[in-house]
Order: sequence, then structure tokens, then C-alpha cells
Amino acid sequence: MDQGQAVEDRKDSKTDREVVLSVEGVTVGFGDKLVLDNLDLDVYRGEILGFIGPSGAGKSVLMRTVLRLLPRQGGSIKILGTDYDKASDEERMALDTRLGVLFQQGALFSGLTVKENIQLPMREYLDLPQKLMDELAALKIEMVGLKPDAGDKFPSELSGGMIKRAALARALALDPDLVFLDEPTSGLDPIGAAEFDMLIARLRDSMGLT
Repeated sequence: MDQGQAVEDRKDSKTDREVVLSVEGVTVGFGDKLVLDNLDLDVYRGEILGFIGPSGAGKSVLMRTVLRLLPRQGGSIKILGTDYDKASDEERMALDTRLGVLFQQGALFSGLTVKENIQLPMREYLDLPQKLMDELAALKIEMVGLKPDAGDKFPSELSGGMIKRAALARALALDPDLVFLDEPTSGLDPIGAAEFDMLIARLRDSMGLT
């Protein structure tokens, strides 16, 4: 099979798959520096898509723009079929609960335990009794491969790898459809990075994540 045929086959394999993130013509700049110029991107359900590039290439800028943490100068973004700019408040709230984010360095709240960090999205978006939130937090802790007693530890008591897993548990708190990971393996040794990659793949398969 020649290269051209392989490309066509990959296109055909995606024809019937659901696009969960659609970026069209997105342009982002800071002052006179253009970081993203008329960018197009489709991400399909169940896909694990990574961006590789040097520092300053725009990897984190793209993620933060999609999450509406940074303004854009042009283009449109649809997440799970919804254009956030045109959505009602109720639609935006519903959409937010279907997204999970693991920020660079974890971004855990230092004054909260791992369990309390995981429960933050539950408190913000759901009305659940404390006992149920404790059970759900324990489940997320187990899912990311942490020991049960990690839930009562503060971020300062965790290793770098444990912080990544705890932050991932928080990103999964609401059982999202789409999860964004900003440099999830930075700072980890090769073995720890490989283990984290395999964890992401297992969670994709078991939870149907993108």
C-alpha cells in the first residue's frame, strides 16, 4: 500500500466517527506576536491526540483557548456539538460538566486534601450528600492507581507522580466525555511517564474518554 492510499484509508476510517471537538480558523495572538494562525482541528470520540513542539509553539495556548481561558481573535470552536459562544447559560453549564482538565503541574489546592480537591467539581456543579461524594472520591482515587490513604494527604505530602494522578482524579470527578491534559508527564522519569501514558489509555478504554 502506498502512502497516499494509507492517508485515504485513515480519512475513510473517520468518516462515520463523531467529532467531539471542532476548531475552525482559530487565531490567537499576544500583542504583535501571532501564536495560532487560522488553525483547523477535528478530534474524534475515543481518540487520544497529542501535540509535540518546542516551548512557545502554542500547545498550551491552544488548550486554554478551547477552554475559553484565553481570548481568540478569530475562528469558532464547537465542543461536543455545541458552540459555546452561542449557547445559553444552561447549555454552557451542562457542557462544563462534560469536560475534565489536568493543568500543568497539577494545580491542586495546597490547603485541601486530595479527597477535597477531587470533590471541588462535585460541589460546584452537583448537589450530593457528603457520604456519596466521599465514595465517589474514593472511586476516582482507585481508578488513577493511588492507594486509599492518599485521599487524606495534602499535595505537599505527595510525590510528583502522585500529584499527577491526584490531579487526574479531580479531572475525572464528573465522569467527563472529553479530558484535556497539559503536559501530563512533564517532570516524571521515563518509567513514570510510560505508566501514566498506559493509565490514560486504560481510562480511555474503560470510560469511553476522548
